[in-house]
Amino acid sequence: QISLSNIGGGIGPHIDDYDVFLIQMSGKRQWDIGKRLISTKEEIEGLVNDLDVRILDFWEDEIENGIVESFILEPGDAIYLPPRVAHSGIALSDGCMTLSIGLRAPSAKEMMTKLTEAVVESFDEGFVKRYTDPELLN
Repeated sequence: QISLSNIGGGIGPHIDDYDVFLIQMSGKRQWDIGKRLISTKEEIEGLVNDLDVRILDFWEDEIENGIVESFILEPGDAIYLPPRVAHSGIALSDGCMTLSIGLRAPSAKEMMTKLTEAVVESFDEGFVKRYTDPELLN
């Protein structure tokens, strides 16, 4: 995904459920990044009401409590965000363009489901054939 903003533009503080690499393509952007993982429950309970996007209502408290760090990215700079870490980016120049690359890792449940499906599909008729005593059939 590419975000293009003028000075002051940004989506607001939010959380992604996947790994994200942010690459600054042009202009400057300030990234404020939380220093802790936020649970889904805490995120849902702390959202700004009546918005179509999931913006955190408690972000200012995080900043005041010193658990947010700021970075300024210039063209060519990149930063990595682990899943469930709150972050917010604000454009510091017009024509600010950031490339966001999200990598979604499967959950343990998803991996086990796929493994089970693969094992079941690998069974051929001979493998699931049940034992019968040939003497009983004569």
